[in-house]
Amino acid sequence: MHIPVMREEVLEYIRSSKGDVVVDATAGSGGHTLELLRSVGKKGRVVVIDIDNEALQATKARIEKEEKDLLSRVIFVNDNFINIAKIVHEACPSQRPAAIVADLGWRIEQIEDKKYGLSFQRESPLDMRLSKKAGNITAFDIVNMWSEERLSDLFSVYGEERNSRLIARRIIESRKEKPIRTTLELAEIVRSSKKARRGKIHPATKVFQALRIVVNDEIENLKKFIDESIGVLGRGGRLAIISFHSLEDRTVKHGFRRNAGVGIYSKQRPVHLCDEQHKIKIITKKPVTPNRKEVLNNPRSRSAKLRIAEKIIN
Repeated sequence: MHIPVMREEVLEYIRSSKGDVVVDATAGSGGHTLELLRSVGKKGRVVVIDIDNEALQATKARIEKEEKDLLSRVIFVNDNFINIAKIVHEACPSQRPAAIVADLGWRIEQIEDKKYGLSFQRESPLDMRLSKKAGNITAFDIVNMWSEERLSDLFSVYGEERNSRLIARRIIESRKEKPIRTTLELAEIVRSSKKARRGKIHPATKVFQALRIVVNDEIENLKKFIDESIGVLGRGGRLAIISFHSLEDRTVKHGFRRNAGVGIYSKQRPVHLCDEQHKIKIITKKPVTPNRKEVLNNPRSRSAKLRIAEKIIN
């Protein structure tokens, strides 16, 4: 079963109380949902969102098994979390959330399920869509239709892959012979492109990450989610986001700084960007990371980073 990351730290920072409305914006398998339910008690409510309906069903089954008496306090919503303002308004029109939690990690069940096409260790069609209802492009479309330059840029920007040009070139060469249809076919092309380099992670990890991000529009959705969440929180409400790779964490960091009226500087954009109105204060100057005990018990948590912001205006 999926183990929720940094659940004690999340509860400590969001400070939810009995009777509060809180939002679990990424249901996963229900680990954080259960903890949030326990924190708000029988008079509180938890709005649970996930674009993947199977995640919602897994969460519901977990609550029925462990805290069945609290199930009536949960509102399940099968939707993209970028629509959080609309979702919360319809679910709880008379009460603003005291906290919103988003765990950006993928469920192990999704990674292992062949229909998603996420794993480079299992033979499955190149898809990578979280929800078939979204109607967006698939990893197959990108790998077999995009130009070499565009593929190289994709792997470099969204995967932070150093060998992006070589991998893109090998993909173009391979698809001239036949379309690249499966995850293992793509993983082997990437592996052979980097055969002289062996590290702790699988050679195809960063390429698969880049494809997944673009297929599901993860970074742009995350930016929208941060702004929408801050808008829907009540004054003093807190937004907690757990990310798992540097691109996600950087997006959360910049989203918080922008809404806190703090300057954002980078080599690519040496401009001072801030909102005229300071909407939040940043609670975590540096991201919170799992303690050693948690990493030993759950190695998948080792790359997790938790950032917290608090709404300071109505």
